[in-house]
Amino acid sequence: MENRSHALAAGAFVLAIAALLVGMVMWLMRDTSDRVPVDLYTSEAVSGLQPQAAVRYRGVDVGVVSAIALDPEVKGNVLVRVMLDRAAPLGASSFATLGYQGVTGLAFIQLDNTSANDTPPPVGKDDVPRIPLRGGLLSRLADQS
Repeated sequence: MENRSHALAAGAFVLAIAALLVGMVMWLMRDTSDRVPVDLYTSEAVSGLQPQAAVRYRGVDVGVVSAIALDPEVKGNVLVRVMLDRAAPLGASSFATLGYQGVTGLAFIQLDNTSANDTPPPVGKDDVPRIPLRGGLLSRLADQS
């Protein structure tokens, strides 16, 4: 009888610790940032880009890629929806490029702008801002060669 009570106590302890670990992981992985959707459009390939890829503004993480699909507004274009922090400075002169991380070939989105213009970027049919996704360094090198 005594062996059963120790086994029951040990089993309850293991289950309690497992539940605490799951709860801690869920608490640490939660995303509490205030983000807005922005659509990037391009007629070039977005090879290596996947959902949950990083979006950076001049090297600072400001969001993630949430979806990649064909553009319903322009036939042949690719539409990349990203979720950006509200603090990310986007304007009419903003653009994105596709960057690659080291030898892994994983892609990320690099945001930049040509001027400090505060006018908002144009919006698409669903009232989501749309900015162009320009070719990255590799695509420019391929075009020049």
